Amino acid sequence: MVQLQKSTQELICQSIRSRIQAGTLVPGTELKQVELAKEYGVSRMPVREALQTLLLEGVVTRLSNRHMVIADDALRKLGKPGSSPADRPAAARPATPLSYKQEPLDGTEPVGKIHMLPAREQVASYLRKAILRREIPEGSVLTLEETARHMGVSTTPVREALQLLASQGLVKLRPNKGAVVLGMDEKAIRDHFAVRTLLEGEAAALAARPGSDLTEVEKVYKAMRQCLQDHRYADYKHYNESFHMAVWDAADNPKLAQILGSLWNGLSLGFLMTETDYAKISFFEHEQLMEALRAHNPQKARQLMHDHMHRSMENILTNYREQVKNRGL
Repeated sequence: MVQLQKSTQELICQSIRSRIQAGTLVPGTELKQVELAKEYGVSRMPVREALQTLLLEGVVTRLSNRHMVIADDALRKLGKPGSSPADRPAAARPATPLSYKQEPLDGTEPVGKIHMLPAREQVASYLRKAILRREIPEGSVLTLEETARHMGVSTTPVREALQLLASQGLVKLRPNKGAVVLGMDEKAIRDHFAVRTLLEGEAAALAARPGSDLTEVEKVYKAMRQCLQDHRYADYKHYNESFHMAVWDAADNPKLAQILGSLWNGLSLGFLMTETDYAKISFFEHEQLMEALRAHNPQKARQLMHDHMHRSMENILTNYREQVKNRGL
């Protein structure tokens, strides 16, 4: 089994840390495993492990009733000043249920919620990206149990993800044994992005129509911009995904959003490109797209999304070629 990207446990930890730093989770907020599992689209196991990690870091505290809440000095633990409970008004520190819609402490508009694809699409996204980049080469066997362990999920979303990838010609299913990765070449990568480009471009054009609701797109864009201003470049991928999903929702075509979710492959970092460089380049492109959406210019929005997809494809191709070169193929 080829090593996969960050586990679901690590992603949940990273998301909770980011939300604390952004002020959408305040000291005293109770973290309920069942609610977290539902919001992140995973089983309770990775949530439980994530909370244990945050407990060891001192970011969360266990109460006498064994419930966990955000610690009073969570921000200080995360290295951000102004973390003392005394620095916050008393009204801002009640033990409240977890919510993406919680108002920030400064009275401004709430930041956009972090959208996450369902567990099946998350697993498929990670595997799809690794296969397209040839980090998981042809002939690799993806077993249900091992893949589920790496991803921090149950075998059910892994089985569903492999079925999805099989329908897209990326893997061949093995009865009750997972799947085998099929051959990948430049044509397959270009074909994948050709479909994504058409659909993502249409979604952007629909979202740019006069009268479309851009409220959530604006909120996610604001959160994305703040993410870069705070130099939280490792967190950018969450806001990138959220931005695209918000555009899909603004297009007001559920079937289109469903298909796009099934094709998502995450960030397309080029060879030797850092997370910082990628975040800056990607945000600039999203900034231009945001202007087209606000101007209700469907043609420009479609073209900008096409350009965005083309750049992503070239990054994937660069990584694919490097993998082929390193293997002497």
